[in-house]
Amino acid sequence: MAFRFPLKALQRLRAIYERREGQRLAAVTLQLFAAQRQLAALKQGQIEEAGSLSKSLRRGMTGAEVQFQVVCSASRLKRIKVLAQLVENLSRQREGQLAEYREARQNLEVITRLYERQLAAYRRAQSRREQQQATDMFLIRPQTPAEGQ
Repeated sequence: MAFRFPLKALQRLRAIYERREGQRLAAVTLQLFAAQRQLAALKQGQIEEAGSLSKSLRRGMTGAEVQFQVVCSASRLKRIKVLAQLVENLSRQREGQLAEYREARQNLEVITRLYERQLAAYRRAQSRREQQQATDMFLIRPQTPAEGQ
């Protein structure tokens, strides 16, 4: 008699769910890291732009060039604010998805532990049956006179 786990379908379903939640977590994490890299690049560009503006002002700039630099700086600042908000939203989304993944993982582990316990109990019972059969075979086999002494 082969071992049969009655909750095998549920175990498969939970494994699929856990894998899906892990993939979702990975996707959100990738989006978050990409947004963080973009934000860092924009901030670095802002620093470099401020340095170049300072040098240009020392050399002398026309009013139109100064105005253009001000508009560019305002545009960059607006993009930084939008990206900072996106990073914050993605961070919250990642935390929520991490909680979902952990719950899915725990649910799978519960079923897996139950499976392992039932399999171990089955193997112990199978071992006892085999030992009992060996004992029964030994007891019912005919004994020779030399064995009886």
